[in-house]
Amino acid sequence: MGDVFETMGDYYRRRRREVEELGRQAEAAAHKVYGDALRAGRELVLRTPAEVARYGADVLAGRKPTPASAPKAVAVTAKPAAAKPKPVARPAPASAVQRTVDQGLAAARGAQDAFTLGLGDRAYAGVRALNDAANGADLGAAWQSRMSAERARDQYDARNYRAARTVGEVVGTGLGFAALGPVDAVLSGGVRIAQAAPMIAREAAVLGGVGAGGGVATQALMDIQNRRLSSAGDYVGSAAGGAAAAVASAKGRPGQAGAIGGATTAVTQDVLNGRPADWGDASRAALAGGYMAAPFGLAGRRYSDGLPMTEKGKLGEAMGRVRTAANGRMPVQGGERVKLPGGKITVLDEGDSLAYMSEQKFGRSIRRLSPNQQKAYDYFGDRYRVDHFLPRDVGAVVGYPFGQLGSHAVLGDESTW
Repeated sequence: MGDVFETMGDYYRRRRREVEELGRQAEAAAHKVYGDALRAGRELVLRTPAEVARYGADVLAGRKPTPASAPKAVAVTAKPAAAKPKPVARPAPASAVQRTVDQGLAAARGAQDAFTLGLGDRAYAGVRALNDAANGADLGAAWQSRMSAERARDQYDARNYRAARTVGEVVGTGLGFAALGPVDAVLSGGVRIAQAAPMIAREAAVLGGVGAGGGVATQALMDIQNRRLSSAGDYVGSAAGGAAAAVASAKGRPGQAGAIGGATTAVTQDVLNGRPADWGDASRAALAGGYMAAPFGLAGRRYSDGLPMTEKGKLGEAMGRVRTAANGRMPVQGGERVKLPGGKITVLDEGDSLAYMSEQKFGRSIRRLSPNQQKAYDYFGDRYRVDHFLPRDVGAVVGYPFGQLGSHAVLGDESTW
């Protein structure tokens, strides 16, 4: 029988593992019941880890929970001729210091949720679920339990510490917009030469129309993904947001453009669907659009800025042909030699169907026109258009669709909030 005996040390270690496992199971059980209680509008106060462990142990053992931690309905008084309000979970009486701490924590959680668009809760729940799985729990069940607890805690804060959580959300949103600033500042580098033709109203209208189409296409893509058909108001709102983002992209700041597009989409959809404008949704959609557009815009800018000079020239000519088409004219192959006063000659990058001429340039290193190009600019006037494209323009083009995807994903995923 010597083989079946265990030493005191083995016995101690085995019992410690059993106690630790029971503690984890009790914590998970308490979290689940806590979330169920909050969603059902019942009061359940578990203020300390000891209370959580005791309550979870009671649940696992099938015992009736102790009176101090048992969920109980909140008494309400019905008003005459009015519907009875739903009972809500309320915090237990606490000292002034504890109330201050609770308010501060609620504000911090609100700021974290706003700044990370809810991903902070998911990351925290994921880490805890992985720890549970490493100790023998089912990963899927652990993830659901942890996420349920995080959502329940957010709902609890919103009900009982609304002002503090709102302040935190405003601060978190502001920090998010502030974080976009440095990225957009990098993206917007470069100065166009003085002779570059500014955008005209027709080009802005075409750009807005293309952006509106992009917004509608993104809404349709989200509908396919979510297996549902959105309202006409949702599609019109998406078109408005897409157009606003596209026109704003002309400044070469994709993060800012994505934020403008997201906020415009959210507010317009609310108004057209007969809902009060939800500024919380608008701020989240704005941040999501900016967060997605900025890094992809930066990638597009860096890629185009690193191209060889010959490739930059080809890229500028391609973008020039798009601009000519936006002006309602048909681009004509360039290379034509044009005589200038004094016997000088310049070679056109592009002509068009109405005998207009244009010169395309690309890159931050361009500082001025060549002497003969300057003569052509002075001699032909409005018939000689100068285009100067910068890497930030490429960044804006690349960042636009990702900004649309980001804002629509947030607006379509209400479960996150």
